[in-house]
Formats: sequence, structure tokens, C-alpha cells
Amino acid sequence: MAERADPARAGLRAGRLVGVLTAVLVVASLLHTQEQFVGRLEAVVRFTGFDPGGSVSVYFYLYVVGAALGRYALGYLVGALIGVVYDWLDRPAVAVLAGLTLLVGVADGVVAAVDTRNTLIGVAYALAWLPYIPLFLRYVDDEASYTDGPVRFDDHS
Repeated sequence: MAERADPARAGLRAGRLVGVLTAVLVVASLLHTQEQFVGRLEAVVRFTGFDPGGSVSVYFYLYVVGAALGRYALGYLVGALIGVVYDWLDRPAVAVLAGLTLLVGVADGVVAAVDTRNTLIGVAYALAWLPYIPLFLRYVDDEASYTDGPVRFDDHS
């Protein structure tokens, strides 16, 4: 049976926003570097002796869609994990939740900054985790009573 005030579920819901925000960031950063990306890929394909034609651009857009979906899934899952850790720590003070979230956000930002070689993008990824905290607190209700019944997908209580 499921708890209606489950922190993992609250983390999933709050993590969706982080996933959307970071997906937008990855799309924007990839579109910004599209010419470089496509140019390098065309050079590699031509080196092998093939004429790439327009297929490299198609590959680029498939890559963008895949990266956006991956970022959404990452925010969704990591959000749930933060909720699980919050529950495992026996629902500590908000400062602990903020610390966990900021730790994840800073790590995400550092990885993004190293990957893109752009500090501003790294800061944007770290800042994308800030809305997680108030959303999580809105969705988790420490005062809620637990129920013995199953949770329905259409139940938004």
C-alpha cells in the first residue's frame, strides 16, 4: 500500500519541473553550437569516404531530442531520489532538504560547465534546481494521514 504523503512521490513531481528546465537548457545550448557540431560530424563522415548529405542535420536533431528527454528523465529520477533520502533521514528540517538539493544542483552545474566549457551554462543548470525546494515542500505534507488504500494515477491529492 502507498502513503499519500510519500516524499519520493513529491520528489518525482518536483523533479519534473527541474527536468523541463534542464531540458530547455540542453536544447538551447545545443542549438547554439549547431554549426560547430554539424561541421565536425560532417568532417568525420567525409573522412570515412561517405557523402553525408542532409543526414548529419537529421542526426543532430535526433541528438537534441534524445538529450532533452534524457535531461527530463534525469531531473525526474534524481528528484525522486532526493525525496527518498529525505524520508530515509526521517524528514529532517528544510535546511537539510535545501542542502541536498543544492548539492545535487551544484554537481549538475559543474558537470554541465565542464562538458560545455561554459561557466554560465553551468550556473544555469545549478539554478534550475532551486525551484525544486518549494515545490517539494508544497507536495509533501508531513501532517497528512496515511491511507491503507492504493494510490490511483488520477488522484492528485
